[in-house]
Amino acid sequence: MSNFEKLSINADRICEAISKIGYRPSSAIMDIVDNSVVAEASNITIRLFMKKGKSLNNAQNIEKIQIVDNGNGMDNSGIKKALQLGSDVEYKDHSLSKYGLGLKSAGFSLGRRIEVVSKTNENLSKKFFLDRDVIRDKDEFGYEIEEPSTEQVEMLKEFQSGTVVTFRKLTYTSKVSAGKIMEKVAERSGVSYCDYLNKKNAQFDIHVLREDSNEILKKKSVKSKDMLFWQESLESFVKESYDCKKPCKVLDDEFENPLNPEGEKIKIQATIFPKDSMKTYPAFTPEEQNNIKKYQVGAKNSGFYFYRNGRLIKWGEKLFKSRLYGFRAKISFSTEHDELFGVDVSKQHLTVSDEVEQTIDLMTKVPRGQSQELFRLCDEKFRDYKNKGTEGEEFNSKNSTLEEEEDETGEISAQEVLDRKAKLEQDSEKYENEDNPDYQEDGDEQIFRRVRYWNRGRNLYERAMDRVEGTYVLINTNHPFYDLVISKFEKGSSQRQSLEALIFSLAVGENQTIQKFMDVNADLAIEVFNKFNRSSSNQLDNWVNNNQDLYEGED
Repeated sequence: MSNFEKLSINADRICEAISKIGYRPSSAIMDIVDNSVVAEASNITIRLFMKKGKSLNNAQNIEKIQIVDNGNGMDNSGIKKALQLGSDVEYKDHSLSKYGLGLKSAGFSLGRRIEVVSKTNENLSKKFFLDRDVIRDKDEFGYEIEEPSTEQVEMLKEFQSGTVVTFRKLTYTSKVSAGKIMEKVAERSGVSYCDYLNKKNAQFDIHVLREDSNEILKKKSVKSKDMLFWQESLESFVKESYDCKKPCKVLDDEFENPLNPEGEKIKIQATIFPKDSMKTYPAFTPEEQNNIKKYQVGAKNSGFYFYRNGRLIKWGEKLFKSRLYGFRAKISFSTEHDELFGVDVSKQHLTVSDEVEQTIDLMTKVPRGQSQELFRLCDEKFRDYKNKGTEGEEFNSKNSTLEEEEDETGEISAQEVLDRKAKLEQDSEKYENEDNPDYQEDGDEQIFRRVRYWNRGRNLYERAMDRVEGTYVLINTNHPFYDLVISKFEKGSSQRQSLEALIFSLAVGENQTIQKFMDVNADLAIEVFNKFNRSSSNQLDNWVNNNQDLYEGED
């Protein structure tokens, strides 16, 4: 005989818990859009209603959010199932839905009230709604019914079937604005629903409106965007003939599911891209430069894109130690592989198992090497052009007698300073090579090269030390800050020399501190500045990738 006893639940706390799964406003909205895609809608509109008196980019300026589609719609029974926790629905193969929680968890992450009005076969439903305040007061999970508003009726008037989902009593967990949400959803949706938008030829719009008048203040249309640019990529990467203009296909294959070797295979495709700096290559036509610009090559868009049932759930994942800016891969899997990839409730996160990572590592090893080779070709092409003059030459000529500070406190051991300087010089030996001599010719004189350019490593610059002449610095032409900013200024221009002076001064500051700050062990000081250099260079890298528009159209 069973001794099972039913336990009560706190309905409002359950709603609170599922709202905290980990949604950002943009990802929550897109989770609702998934339902429109599942319903085979060809017309989807996201409507963000601004509070009265607020401007587009004011924080927390949204009064309500609405998603309207012309999908299959639902009858009363269908709406009730959609509002259930853990909806008991049999999903079609390759559905975007998973646990029957999306509408509730994403909806309650946006606001405390979820309203659904739907139409099927010209039959319009009542307004069904979940309200956290009502659920809390009644201590029960359930819905209420009202007549739909005039606005909700009007939104479905032109469709034979469709659905309007409205979120009110918005809950702000971050200082978001209508403008930021619009930009984020527009950016992500074209990539996330790339295959669907192509197949359906769907109209997908985002509107920002005035709550008090329904006037559309701003509108964006979402267009399909394939981050691999597969259709326009060259069929293969041929080093001998590659012209640094277009992406190249480097992988189109499948691998089996280790949990079910006889089941559906997982598809993997990869393309490699020319360096973003090639968009400024003077020998390319404006059309060719604009093509390279639209590829948006950089850290933000590199890596592995994971698609579940044709819907992006992971953007630009970095799987391996080094991130290759010009490498992108698409991993396509289905519901059958959810366990393998550890897909979570929100369908935003996954976990790549060691076994799958090893498989992907092996399959992409050659393509990743080709990406590095392609970047080297771009560097060579730009270097051949730039070598018509010598970078840093004008700065070095004007600053041949530049002296570093002398410490006059008398508290520093001269021998200790010399020992530390020798340590720095020894550490600098790795930067010496025939392509970067110590001196340049200036008539009958030889001038020490305090500023030099090279193309190694990840840092923007490396400080170095010459025992006789003192500090010199190597500026990295591979760093994105060089591509976006420094290279825009002509060699010897006042702007270029100013940037060189700033970077050189940082190197001097580091070396002088290591030499003369006796309170800190020299090896520790070197380690600290190495870390500082890596961190600041990485931060500049991130800044470049987020601010490329600042230099759009500049030569």
